[in-house]
Amino acid sequence: MLILKKTGIATSLFVLLSTAPFQTAHAAEIDFSCMKSKVWPKSHLSNRYRGFDVVLQNQCPGPVYWSMCIERIDSQSNKVWETLKPVGYVEAEKKARVNLQTKKNQGKSDFRKRYEEFYVNIGYSIDSAASAECLAATCEAKKSDLRAAIRANEAAWEKAENAVQSRIAGECPDAGWDTAARQECAVQIRTSSTEQLDQYPAKDAELREQMAAIDPDRCTVYSGALVTE
Repeated sequence: MLILKKTGIATSLFVLLSTAPFQTAHAAEIDFSCMKSKVWPKSHLSNRYRGFDVVLQNQCPGPVYWSMCIERIDSQSNKVWETLKPVGYVEAEKKARVNLQTKKNQGKSDFRKRYEEFYVNIGYSIDSAASAECLAATCEAKKSDLRAAIRANEAAWEKAENAVQSRIAGECPDAGWDTAARQECAVQIRTSSTEQLDQYPAKDAELREQMAAIDPDRCTVYSGALVTE
């Protein structure tokens, strides 16, 4: 087992693999469709972290060298804040696994807390060190307009939520109200605002679906799920 750790940035990376010496890569193009990969979400860790396994399965006739470019995305700027480049070597009919923990976004301006996003790209070689292209900058450039639309929708969503909370505070005061009556008042106000509030998560889902449709073979971004408190 080879263990790689990044210290001081609340992240860990574990690679399970068979190691072998690396040489200079050859330029010959080879069909690596026999190499299968999958990003698997793991069981829930906590409200601060979410775990993933990037799993490679070698269904090729012989051993394969692999390399990954894993890019973690800042929630505010949507730019890469960390790049991880694990490498390895996997025998035929064997698997390799890279474990990644994504953090909850901590920015005060994040209206809906989400786990950070990351990109994964993988390169293979049969007889020498593999290399993987890093794609996040190119992919995020294609998504910039949708990212801006998502932020604008979240800003409007937050404003609407704050307006509902202000109504509840003004129309369902604590003084002179028992708990049950105040809760019923709050439910009535929130129910009357349902149609207005529901448009924002629906728009958010629509925009994220459009973003996911951009070059999915190269530009799929993982995680980003809402944090459940």
